Amino acid sequence: MAAATVSVPSCGTTAPGDSVVVLLPVPTGPNTVGVTELHVTDSRRTDPWTGATRELLVQIWYPAQPSGEGAAAAWMPPGGRSAQEAYLAGLGVPETRWSLGPSHSYPNRPAREAGGRFPVLLNSPGMGDATGWSTAQAEDLASHGYVVAAINHTHEAFAVQFPDGRVERTVVPLDSPREVLRDLLVPTRVADTRFVLDELAAATTDRRLATGLPVGLAERLDLSAVGMFGHSLGGSTTVQSMHDEPSIRAGVNLDGPILGSVTTDGTPQPLLMLASHASPWFGNVGWEPNWPSNSGVKMPLRVAGTEHMSFSDQQTILPQLTAAGLLPATTTAKAVGGIDPQRSIDLQRTYVRTFFDAVFGRSDSGVVEAINTLDHPEVVGPR
Repeated sequence: MAAATVSVPSCGTTAPGDSVVVLLPVPTGPNTVGVTELHVTDSRRTDPWTGATRELLVQIWYPAQPSGEGAAAAWMPPGGRSAQEAYLAGLGVPETRWSLGPSHSYPNRPAREAGGRFPVLLNSPGMGDATGWSTAQAEDLASHGYVVAAINHTHEAFAVQFPDGRVERTVVPLDSPREVLRDLLVPTRVADTRFVLDELAAATTDRRLATGLPVGLAERLDLSAVGMFGHSLGGSTTVQSMHDEPSIRAGVNLDGPILGSVTTDGTPQPLLMLASHASPWFGNVGWEPNWPSNSGVKMPLRVAGTEHMSFSDQQTILPQLTAAGLLPATTTAKAVGGIDPQRSIDLQRTYVRTFFDAVFGRSDSGVVEAINTLDHPEVVGPR
């Protein structure tokens, strides 16, 4: 089967039967990026859906040694790829007509030796999503010196393939009522987050745990500089995790509702909030500029021309399929808006990285000054 390569924002069509290779945006930082997976088991907690011991698979991107052998890793792990196939099939794009190009990350390469330790950013995907759906953001952060640990929330994520080949699939309907999100999904996700953070902290002192990570990575983790970001329900998880776990020093909510006790309690940590152009919760509880119970710096911003799925890798995937004639422009616009895809990705990368750089003292500016200095016309605050 012939393959046509299309990159954002290229346009064109494919002949019947051709397969489009969708390309991932290149990271902008100076570091080579490594990627690995960490399988962890929480013996103190039962899975709320199966009653078995809670198991998680974490995908980790990190600054890696610049030289080494081997090909780049797949863009998405098997679970994320399965979710992508199902998502595109639902939009009418057969899986035989497209494929994902490789990532820009190298599997299990030794961690970078030069320089200091790496701040750690936890990542929680959207509802039903698996890790790999925010690879463009994760790789870019890792290329600038961060470790990104993305958590597959087992039995809610579309599919998770564990190292022994087992595949655990979602048992949570996407149309679950808000009460299920607030009272079951978010608390489970927060518990997952805190456990993963505990495991990463333990790996820095326990040689047995460190052996599950690439050479040199455990020693380079800076657990005094922990942040978190997430899209959709992952954004909700981020904010509630900040509330429940004070060691998470800052967070970024990418177009997610505010759910849980943080709605009334607030949080003292700095919080950046990026909403889509027509976000249903921008200006609502937790998103309004004056969160009465919130004591920390909070910056709710809206990115003009975006839609909800813009804050995931769909921002680069769907426009490429439209350019190849495989997806109607109206379908793509409904999912990721009319903003230029590369511009959207650049803005998201810039705002997220600038925010965390300011929080962790990697720039000379305070958080508010750093964000306000960016001053991009597409990114606006509440009116």
